[in-house]
Amino acid sequence: EADNLIPMEIALKVASKIRARKRFAVYIIIPMWPEGSPYSAAAQEILFWQNQTMRMMYKIIGQELRSMNMEEAHPQDYLNFFCLGNRELLNGDIEQNSSQVLPEKYRRFMIYVHSKGMIVDDEFVLLGSANINQRSMDGSRDTEIAMGA
Repeated sequence: EADNLIPMEIALKVASKIRARKRFAVYIIIPMWPEGSPYSAAAQEILFWQNQTMRMMYKIIGQELRSMNMEEAHPQDYLNFFCLGNRELLNGDIEQNSSQVLPEKYRRFMIYVHSKGMIVDDEFVLLGSANINQRSMDGSRDTEIAMGA
């Protein structure tokens, strides 16, 4: 049972816009992996549940597209997840048994994004510090701030 209903609400909002035949798109920036080693058991569990959440959201959107006979459309026309990365030059000083071998091999390094923003209908912007996770949304744990304009 999920406590954080924000992903469900986002998917249902997209579905309602599909039903109304209104153009609507959601772009979500997430890190490539949680803080720490991407190979740790804790990070792998977070990535597993993150993947399950994304699949649930795409399933809701896909079902709505089918119910509206919009088979030519794809859920990614409405919902996309991105992570920021940087490609760098090879560093010959990495030990072969290091956890840095794969990132070095592919020269991809995560840019960890801490800013949060939402643009609504090209008219309203909300910028703040809250993540879309239970800890930030709980109201009794982390202290968050935001501003709307």
